[in-house]
Amino acid sequence: MGDRVVASKSLALPVVFYLSEERDVASLRDLDPDHDLDAFRPGEFSWVAQTYLRLRAAGHPVELSATLPERGLVVFHAKHKHALARAARAARGAQENYFVAIRADNSSPLLADFEVLQSGRFADGRSRFWTPFWPQPGLQPRDAARGTTLARVAYMGLIENLHPEFLGEAWRSAVAAMGLEWVVREVRFHRGGDLGRIDWEDYRTLDAVIAVRPRDRHLRYSKPASKLINAWRAGVPALLGPEFAYREIRRSADEFLEVASATEALAALGRLRDDPGLYARMVAAGRERAPEFSFAALTQRWAELVFATIPARIAAGVLPWSHRLPLAARIPVRRCLRFLRAERSR
Repeated sequence: MGDRVVASKSLALPVVFYLSEERDVASLRDLDPDHDLDAFRPGEFSWVAQTYLRLRAAGHPVELSATLPERGLVVFHAKHKHALARAARAARGAQENYFVAIRADNSSPLLADFEVLQSGRFADGRSRFWTPFWPQPGLQPRDAARGTTLARVAYMGLIENLHPEFLGEAWRSAVAAMGLEWVVREVRFHRGGDLGRIDWEDYRTLDAVIAVRPRDRHLRYSKPASKLINAWRAGVPALLGPEFAYREIRRSADEFLEVASATEALAALGRLRDDPGLYARMVAAGRERAPEFSFAALTQRWAELVFATIPARIAAGVLPWSHRLPLAARIPVRRCLRFLRAERSR
């Protein structure tokens, strides 16, 4: 996050993590993000509730609520932008709220004064800040006794996020011809957010992971580096598509192998199988980088953002002028400005 920013006491703002219309926010406050894994499958819970819980556990004064404070920093998931806008318009005396949107995979919410981005592609350090997504809670690392063996290769994630070349029998047969087993732990996207029980924590018997998305420019720029970070923590080499988030945090060639197609992935698997030294170097490189993305490190990053960096930016007067407008006018004005900017860029 660069130089540490220290906000003066006069700038201290309550920090509220907002969840839209939750039936029982009180029960979420009692969850343990390292053990109650299923509760954090939907992205908005993992981003909002988990961040609240980890900051609270570290001793920071944060709140989780389905209502707005009269004054404070309100951190919300972009999926809840409409509900939050309705709540803000209905609230009286809540004019001193500053809205911090966790964009995740969504477009930039017009309500947001500041944004948290899961990659640095559009971060500017002024109103948009890159904060990596939380790593997989409850992760079970690869069994070290497997050494440099390459026998089981896996994809773990939404099936819609896997390139079609890796879905057919041709790919499975090609992997089998190399003497390898192709393991798929997938689930289909469900708009309701309930993904069910998925065994994405267990890397104990996996020897490599592959994650290559379909050829969609938006996906290549908008997604986080989670699959790489989890592979580092698990002690498993990763073969990954050409995405900004992976390249952004890369420091050496041994940290992952970039592949853009099934053909390139097969060649990379051949290298890993035939070169135990490469395998060992990749595991060592991941082990060295993993602490940068630990829960403790990301908790500290979040604390600096909401208790120091953003309050300091507010004190410096960097809020958009539209923030001074009544909420009923703020969003329409911002929508108009966004449209005009888009027209000028054509």
